[in-house]
Amino acid sequence: METTPDLAKLIDRLQGEEYAVTEPLPGVLHVQGRFSNPERIALRAAADAGEVALAVWATSHHDDWALVAWDRPDLVTITQKGATPQRWRHRRPPATLRPDAQTFLEGASSPFDIVTRPKHQPTDAARAVLARFGITDPPPPGWVPPVVEAPPVPAVRESRVPAATERSTRAPRATKPKAPAKPAKAAKPEPVVAVCPTCFMALPATGVCDSCG
Repeated sequence: METTPDLAKLIDRLQGEEYAVTEPLPGVLHVQGRFSNPERIALRAAADAGEVALAVWATSHHDDWALVAWDRPDLVTITQKGATPQRWRHRRPPATLRPDAQTFLEGASSPFDIVTRPKHQPTDAARAVLARFGITDPPPPGWVPPVVEAPPVPAVRESRVPAATERSTRAPRATKPKAPAKPAKAAKPEPVVAVCPTCFMALPATGVCDSCG
C-alpha cells in the first residue's frame, strides 16, 4: 500500500527534525532519534496526521519507546522505559481534543481515561485498537529487552572482636613468681634465773645466796 499524501508530509516533517522514520506497516510509523520523551514525539506525530488513523512508534537513543495508536475516538498509548513494565493507557477524548493536548503530553490522568484495576494494564479493548493497525505485539520492530544484571553479592567483611571479648580470648599473661618468704627469726630463749633452794631468792652471779650464805 502506498503512503498517503498526508502521511508523506508527516514523514518529511519528522525527517526534517533529523529523526529516522520508517513505515513498517501501512499507516504505522516508526520514529527514532535523540529525544528523552518518546511518548510526546508519538502523540505529536499522531496529532499532526489530523483525523487520519495512525499508529506511531517512537524509540529514543536510550532505547526507551512508546506506541501511540490513534483512531478516533480511541487513543491508546503504551510506554516502556528500560526494563520497567509496560504502562498502558486507553483514552476516548472528545472531538475538541487532539492527541497532543497538554494533559496527554504530560502523561497525566484525565476524565477520558478508561481506568483499569490495577492501573496501566492492557485490556481487550486496547488490544483491539492495536489490531486495527495489524499490531499484535507492542514493542517496536527490532527492539530487544535490556538485560537486567543481578546486583553483585557484597563481600562478607570480618567484624572486629570487641575489645572486651578480645581481651578475654587472649592467653593469660605469665605471672612473675613471687620471691620466697624470708624465714622468721627464731625467738631468743628467756634467760634461766637461778634461785636459792632454801629461800627461793634469785642467786647473784657468784651463785651464793646473800640471805642464806
